[in-house]
Amino acid sequence: MKTTILDVQKLKKFSDEKRHQETIWTDEHSKINLLCMKPGQEIVTHTHHGNHLWIVIEGKGEFRSGKETQVIESGKIVVVPPLVDHGIRNATSEDLVIASITAHGD
Repeated sequence: MKTTILDVQKLKKFSDEKRHQETIWTDEHSKINLLCMKPGQEIVTHTHHGNHLWIVIEGKGEFRSGKETQVIESGKIVVVPPLVDHGIRNATSEDLVIASITAHGD
């Protein structure tokens, strides 16, 4: 397999209607989605069968899991175990960009 370098600044896209989610890399084991959210947009709480990793690339968001909410911001990595509910809301006036890594098919 060949090394891949992804340029998030060139790949990020935003939509005024809803968050933009796009698979920017995938193989038979895992995939990386790029999530771009304008102020007020969100990802409703959901679960995965495997671990779910979120890497905050730019901005700040309200991470929700169970009944807890905490702020995550650029430079933070969130590791969500299997079957744990989680979601995020961009409650700021700035854009939010997250790399989402999951097992393929999740």
